[in-house]
Amino acid sequence: MKLSAKGLRIKISDTGIVKLTFECSRRALEALQKLKEGDYEISITQERNKRSHAQNRYLWELIGQICMVEDGNTSGDMELYCRLLEMASIKCVYMLGLPEIRDELAKTFRAVKVVDDRMYNGRQMYMYKCYFGSSHLDTKEMASLIDKTIEYAEGVGIDTEYWKEKFYREK
Repeated sequence: MKLSAKGLRIKISDTGIVKLTFECSRRALEALQKLKEGDYEISITQERNKRSHAQNRYLWELIGQICMVEDGNTSGDMELYCRLLEMASIKCVYMLGLPEIRDELAKTFRAVKVVDDRMYNGRQMYMYKCYFGSSHLDTKEMASLIDKTIEYAEGVGIDTEYWKEKFYREK
């Protein structure tokens, strides 16, 4: 069984027995209660502080709203996404390659932008700026991206509070 938990606490009894306690969801509790008595091997790993699904939904809703205001449709959402990643100075990788490699880069990276082109050994080459995308961002990086997106959205007249309440509302 694999479960997610937080608030790990360690207590050592007078007899030297180590007791671990943690917080988990009700679903995890129900699964734990079904376990029979016995010995168990437990593996504990610390998760990276990933961005939340609410953050991701909020980001993409704002991007869609911005595109609707600026272009009347959402067809330019990836272009806007690249600009926002750049504005927020999110980590990226630069790669030099042939024009036809762009499709392959797009399979690995969330956003790929041509930032320069040049001749190299008689062949046309592009300098690609590649972004891993929001699924690889931690909460701090995602917050920076969302802050830039909010700033941009408010600049074009979008009520960001309305969308924030919608996606961060407790369920």
